[in-house]
Amino acid sequence: MQRMSPGNCRSSRFSLKAIMLLSIAALVLAGCGTSYWTNITEKGLAPSVVSSISSVVTDPAHDIIYTTTSGQGVWRCTNPGTNPNWTHMLGGAKLDFVSCVLYEPTHNVLYAAANSGVYRWANPASSASWNSANGVGGNSSLAYDPARDMLYAGTMAGVYGCTNPASSPVWADTGGGVEGSSIYSLVCDPAHNVLYAGTDTQGLGIWKYQGGVWTNLDKNFSASKSIGSTWSLAYDSARDVLYAVTDKGILRCAKPGTTPSWASISEGMSSYTFGSLAYDPGHNMLYAGAVVPGPPPTPIGTKVPTPKVNTKSHGVWACANPNTNSSWTDTGGALISQDIEDVCFDATQRVLYAVAVQKAVWRYKPPANH
Repeated sequence: MQRMSPGNCRSSRFSLKAIMLLSIAALVLAGCGTSYWTNITEKGLAPSVVSSISSVVTDPAHDIIYTTTSGQGVWRCTNPGTNPNWTHMLGGAKLDFVSCVLYEPTHNVLYAAANSGVYRWANPASSASWNSANGVGGNSSLAYDPARDMLYAGTMAGVYGCTNPASSPVWADTGGGVEGSSIYSLVCDPAHNVLYAGTDTQGLGIWKYQGGVWTNLDKNFSASKSIGSTWSLAYDSARDVLYAVTDKGILRCAKPGTTPSWASISEGMSSYTFGSLAYDPGHNMLYAGAVVPGPPPTPIGTKVPTPKVNTKSHGVWACANPNTNSSWTDTGGALISQDIEDVCFDATQRVLYAVAVQKAVWRYKPPANH
C-alpha cells in the first residue's frame, strides 16, 4: 500500500476543509444562512417597546417602516436596511393600543386602527401629528381602494367604509353578512372592485364585498365544512388568486371574485400553525409566519383538560409559485426557532419584515436567485 506523504496529508485536509466551506456556502445561498435575517430593533428600542410590537407595514418610496404596539402607539423606523432609526410618533391624538397601520402613498397618509377609532397622520415621515378620522372603535384591520379613494376598517362588529379619508372622511356601515362579526383581515382588489374580508367563525370565514353586497365564499370551499376563522389574507392581482391563513391551514382560491376554486397549499405542514401572510408579486413568492397557538378560551369556572399545544410551530416559510405549487421552505436564520406575529413584504426594496413574539423586528433580504 502506498504511504501518504506529509504533503499529501495537508492537501487532503485542505480539500476536506474546502468542501465543508463550500457546503456551508451552498446552504447560505439556498436561503438557510443567518446572513439574510437581521434584527433591526436590537439596541434601537427599549425591551418594553419591542415586546409590545404586534404588526409592521412599509412605505417603499421612502424606505420607512411603521410598527404598531399594544399600549405604546405607533413607531417609525427610517433607513431600516442601513442604519435603523426609531421614533415614537407622538402628537395630536394620544394613541395607545393600535391593531394595524396602513400607508396610503397617493395622498401620503398613514392610517392607524386603534381601539378608540381610526386616525391619520399626513406626511408621516415628518414631525406632524395624529388627527382623528372618526369611524368606530374596536378596529382590527384596514384596507384601501386607490381606484375609488375608499378606506375600509374591519371592526369587532363588521366592516365600515370611508370616502375621502385623507380630507373629509365620511363613514358608513357596509352591513350585510359580516355585520356583527370580528374582522381579522381585509384586502382590496381594485381592478375588479372587490374587497375581501377574513372573519371569525361566527362570520363563517371569508367574504367578498362587491357592488355593495357581501357574499360568503365558504360555500364554494366545501359542502359540509366552513373555512372557519381566517387570520390573514394576501392577494395576487396579476393571477387573480387569493391566499388565506385559516383554521383549515393555508388555502388558495383562484378567481375568488367570479368563480371561486379552493385548494389547500399547506400539505406536509399540518404540524405548524400559521398566523400571517405576505406576498412578493415580482417573484410570485408567498411567505407565511408560523406561531405557537395559544390555548382556546374556556368558560369561567369550567374544568377542561389542558389542550395539547404545538410548541414547535416557528419561523418564516416561503412557497415559490404558490398558484401552482404547495411546497414550503423554511427561510431559516435566527427566526427558525421563533414565533412570528406578523410579516410584511416591501416589493420596491424586495425586503421581507417579520415581527417575532420574542421581542424583535427582523429584516430579510432574499437571495438574488430566489
